[in-house]
Amino acid sequence: MKNLKEELKFGKRGITLIALVVTIIVLLILAGVTIAAISGENGIIQRAVEAKEETDKVSIEEQRKLAQAEALLNLDETEYNGVTIPSGFAPTRIEGESTLNDGLVITDSSGNEYVWIEVPRTETVYPTAGTAITAGSDGRFTTEQYATIEEDLHTYTDIYRNGTSYTDTWYSEETTGLTRDEYTQLKQTMLQSVYQNGGFWVGRYEAGIEINRTSYVTIDDSSALPISKENEYPYTYITCSEAQTLASKVNSGNYTSSLMFGVQWDLVLKYLEVKAVEKGEKLDTIQNELNLDSSKWGNYYDATFKLNRGKYAKIGVLNTWYDYTEDLTSCVIKSVKQSNSSSSNTILLTTGASDATSKQNIYDLAGNVWELSLEYTSDPSRPCTIRGGCYTSAKSDPASKRGRSMSPTSSGPGSRLPHFTLLVV
Repeated sequence: MKNLKEELKFGKRGITLIALVVTIIVLLILAGVTIAAISGENGIIQRAVEAKEETDKVSIEEQRKLAQAEALLNLDETEYNGVTIPSGFAPTRIEGESTLNDGLVITDSSGNEYVWIEVPRTETVYPTAGTAITAGSDGRFTTEQYATIEEDLHTYTDIYRNGTSYTDTWYSEETTGLTRDEYTQLKQTMLQSVYQNGGFWVGRYEAGIEINRTSYVTIDDSSALPISKENEYPYTYITCSEAQTLASKVNSGNYTSSLMFGVQWDLVLKYLEVKAVEKGEKLDTIQNELNLDSSKWGNYYDATFKLNRGKYAKIGVLNTWYDYTEDLTSCVIKSVKQSNSSSSNTILLTTGASDATSKQNIYDLAGNVWELSLEYTSDPSRPCTIRGGCYTSAKSDPASKRGRSMSPTSSGPGSRLPHFTLLVV
């Protein structure tokens, strides 16, 4: 009888233990399912993040449309935070975009966006020219004053010139799209505008086009002008002279639009340096980033970063574009651009495709595409200076990099229209 009671007692304990184990297993399974539902690839947290990003995109788009509407009403020049806003433009009032500290963005009535490049009129910037130059009765400075201003700006940006022999001088109409007199006048207009207004406007994005160009089409046969907007194809298959002609035709009202001169590109870099230091970054750190390795914010083959929008194409197959959410082996995985040891799996991006490639609200100044300028290389066979590296470059081609373009009449996928400028005189 005793043995039977003990068996019953132990049997009862055994049943309780099994139930406990089963309960724990079920709880663990439920916990796993819950955790996966919350933090998995398509979990609640991920969906919440995606929903927030989508909401932010809608909000930003609404703000830009509002800025465009304001631009249509802005018939006269106005001031915003001490900066002259051209007539027909309005500040894009988005957090982080509407202050000088973070990069002031303006929008025209067509949606083109520009960023203010501050060049203070101080003794530090103009030790030789001074701060009191005034225009003559013809509204212009003297030849000597223009030369002095240019010399001071070269000194101010010396670290980004890196001892270059390249110069902002006219070399041929075939290459620049300008006669000698037109080139000289444009350069003087630029210098005077920068001096008088304390800076200039630069396209927020690399020059884009709505339709991907897969072969050369003369600009006379193409009605599409370049635009400075998000999610556009890079403007390709153009010659050096065509690039300037296109840039000068940008919808800029009564203002002068153009490719950048070499000194302007260097001034953009100096502006990035000054703002970074103001925000607490070490001077040597930002100078090295601009002069030696810009991979933290440039699309190079050996850089990795997250894509936020737009499309991308693989090198050698630039007529096939993928949505930024699509995976492509060795190129993009889960919207993250992969780093490669060579250019064989590198990708070209549409304009503004990654927030990681933005600095002071200017996208893709480093990497993605080489950018044509009006600077002369001193090499008649390859006279056009290109800046900033490209998607087929390694990070050793930083933002300050100067290169030589193809011949003046060459036009291919490597010939690209860059950020263009807007001058207020």
